[in-house]
Amino acid sequence: MKHLQLGLTLREGALTLGAASLSILNFPPFGLWPLSLPAICLFLLLLRDRDSARARSLGLLYGLAYGLGTMYWFFNIFSVLAIPLIAIFAAYFGILATLVSLSKDHRPLVRAALVGLFAAGVEWLRGDAWYLRFPWYTVPHALAQDPIWIAPVRWLGTYGFSFALWFIAGLGAFAHYWYWALFALVPASALLLPDFPSPDQKALLLQSEQIGGADNLIRTEALGSKRKIDLVVLPEYAYRSAPARVLASRYGPAVLARKYRCPVVFGATEENADRTNYYNVAAVSDAEGDLLGTFAKQHPVPLFRDGIPGDRRPVFPVAGGVLGVAACYDFDAPEIAASLVHRGATVLVDPTFDAMSWGRIQHEHHELLVRLRAVENDRWVLRCASSGRSEAVDPHGFPSAAGVAIGRAGSVVADYAHAEEGSYPLGGQLHILGPVAAAGCLVYLVVFWVRRRPEKTQTVERNLDPAGGGKG
Repeated sequence: MKHLQLGLTLREGALTLGAASLSILNFPPFGLWPLSLPAICLFLLLLRDRDSARARSLGLLYGLAYGLGTMYWFFNIFSVLAIPLIAIFAAYFGILATLVSLSKDHRPLVRAALVGLFAAGVEWLRGDAWYLRFPWYTVPHALAQDPIWIAPVRWLGTYGFSFALWFIAGLGAFAHYWYWALFALVPASALLLPDFPSPDQKALLLQSEQIGGADNLIRTEALGSKRKIDLVVLPEYAYRSAPARVLASRYGPAVLARKYRCPVVFGATEENADRTNYYNVAAVSDAEGDLLGTFAKQHPVPLFRDGIPGDRRPVFPVAGGVLGVAACYDFDAPEIAASLVHRGATVLVDPTFDAMSWGRIQHEHHELLVRLRAVENDRWVLRCASSGRSEAVDPHGFPSAAGVAIGRAGSVVADYAHAEEGSYPLGGQLHILGPVAAAGCLVYLVVFWVRRRPEKTQTVERNLDPAGGGKG
C-alpha cells in the first residue's frame, strides 16, 4: 500500500512512528530521556512543509503511538475506557500539528516562536484546563529523570521551559540544524541555580496502601524510634474517616504528634454538607495532636470516586516554617504548588495515593512530576505515597537516597529544610504562562482565519466572473 488510511505515505507513517518511538523510549522502563529532544526535532521536521490536513494526520498518528507506548497502564485502571482516553491524548497532538502547519508562511524565527507558543498552550489545555486534565508526558516530564536538565524551570516555569525547548527545536527544523546546539544551554543553566540551606529538619514518612496499614506502621515502626523528628507524614487516604475521629484513635496520628512533639500530616475524608459526597483531605495536627486544619484536594482524579474539589488553599505555620500541603494530583501541574508558596509555604508536603494494581510504571512516571514542582518553587517537597516511592526531593530536583521503594510498606526518615519565608521564585509564579499561551493560540487562529477570508472571497469571485474565465 502506497498510502495509509490517514492519507499519509508509508514513508511519512514510518518516520512519524519513529518520532513517537523516540518519545516512548524517554520514559521508564527504558529511561532514555535524552531522546526527548531529538523526538520533537524529528516531529517538527516532518511537519515543516505539510498542509494542515496532512499535518493533522501526522499529529494524530504520533499522539496515538505515543499514548499507547506510555499510557498502556491505563488499561489496568479503565479497561476498554482507556481507548477513548488515549484517543483524546492523540487529539492534542493533532491540534498541535495543525497549528504548526498554519504557521508555515512565517519566517523561521517567527515560526519557531509560534511553535513554542502552540506547544505550551496545548500542554496547558490538556494538563490543567478542564476535567480530564493530564499534565504527563511532556518534554520537561521526561527530562526530570536527570534534574540537571530541568534547572531552567527555576526561572521559566514548566510552561516557559516547554516554550524554550520547542522554540529551539523549531529554529533547527525551520532555519538551520546548528541551532539545536542551543540545547546545551539547558544543563549549563544548572550552574546558576542558587544554593539552598543544608537540611536541618527530619521528616518521618510512613508508606502503606493497606486498610489499617497506617496504624500498623505506627505500632510496629514509628513509636519505637528515638530519633528527633520534626514532621510526620502519612499518605493520602491513610484513613477513610473524618480527621477528628482519626485523631481520637488509639494508634493514630495524635500518638505520633505527642511522642515526637511535632505536627503530623495525614490523609482522611470529610463529608460534605448534605452528606451526598465527601472531600478528600490532607489533615494537619499540631504537636499536641489537635487538628490545625485541612486542605481539601483541589483536583480529584478524573473518572474516579475521589471526592469533590476543595476551594480553599490554607497553609499551616509550624515550628521552623510554614507547611504547604496538597494531595497527590494537585502537584502534577504547576499552579497549586505555586499558589501555596505565594501564601508563604516554606516546604511542600505531598500525601499521595497510587494503587499498586495500577502498575509499577505508573508509579515511576508519577514520581518524576514533583521534581519539577521542587525546582520551580525552590522548595523541598516531602512526598509520602501509599505504595511508593516515599522520599524528600531537594530544591534542585534530586530525590533523597533514603526512601521507601515502590511496592513496599515501611517508613523512612528523610532530611529537609525550610526555605526562607517571603521568597517567591519566578518559575513557580510563571504558571500563568500556560493559560496565556493557550489564549495566544486562540488569538492566532482568529487572526489567521480573518486574514484568509478575503483571499477565499477573491478566489470565489474570480471563479464566478465570466470575464475571468470562470463559469457563471
